[in-house]
Amino acid sequence: MYRLLAYLLLLPLYLLSLLPLRVHYLFADLLNWLLGNVFKYRREVIDINLKGAFPDMPQVERDTIRRNYYKYLSDVVCEMVWAMTRSGSHILRKGFYRVDSESEKVINNSFGNSTSVVTLLAHTGNWEISSDLPHFMQKPAFGIKDMTAAYQTLHSPLSEQLFLLMRRKRLSSPDSLTASHRILRYMLEHRRQKRLYFFIADQYPYSGVSHTNTFLGLPTEWHNGGEVIARKLHLPVLYLYIDRVKRGEYVIKISQICSDASLTGPGSVTDTYAALLERDILNRKENWLWSHRRWKNLLPYNCSK
Repeated sequence: MYRLLAYLLLLPLYLLSLLPLRVHYLFADLLNWLLGNVFKYRREVIDINLKGAFPDMPQVERDTIRRNYYKYLSDVVCEMVWAMTRSGSHILRKGFYRVDSESEKVINNSFGNSTSVVTLLAHTGNWEISSDLPHFMQKPAFGIKDMTAAYQTLHSPLSEQLFLLMRRKRLSSPDSLTASHRILRYMLEHRRQKRLYFFIADQYPYSGVSHTNTFLGLPTEWHNGGEVIARKLHLPVLYLYIDRVKRGEYVIKISQICSDASLTGPGSVTDTYAALLERDILNRKENWLWSHRRWKNLLPYNCSK
């Protein structure tokens, strides 16, 4: 029942998706105005996060980051709708997404020493479309069907079905998504198969193992399941960042955190990931999901909103 209802709800978005990208950007301009000026979408959360991360920054500069963030978020939402009916090869031809040559070497070389590779990424750029990664590479050592993303299950059955339908459309494989609480078993069962595993690691850790360090000047908890699994299975770990060069142009940048996580100390992989992410956020401050309640244990969010 929920699956059928999810299909019905997604049908208008699929039809809307058929419109050209330039039309979607007109919708994004309207959405930007609505989010920033009418609904003031999570403005309190955004302002609290920005003030916590940049306490010494003049308020006028934080306001500029917030305005640029609304523009970025509006583009991401409309780009996700546009991409629902576009193949990875089409997105590449549009010049929308690409992987730089050095990053391609890093990710391909990682498969030279291991059949499985763990990749840690964050909510930067348009993270959803990055699931078409092999299409954006010249000579990928893996394919779309060789990728699995760990995800947190949702409490609402309808939301869960909507999430799975939209994500699996992009990842194009029944095994493209595996719930976090089952990912270790899945990786053990497929350890002899070439496979790239995605862990979006910048959300607040709701449950399970965690690690704490300093991130953007704040004590920050991380759900470090990706690191723990990589250490158990002796896997290489990569860091993937999606740089938003300009509207409609993203570049995927990949660097190696380690060649064998079992040789690193506990928390080392997560610390390196956090440092790399902080560097990239400071370089392009609006290109991150500031509307998340990232520091629930620390900052005074109004949780009723």
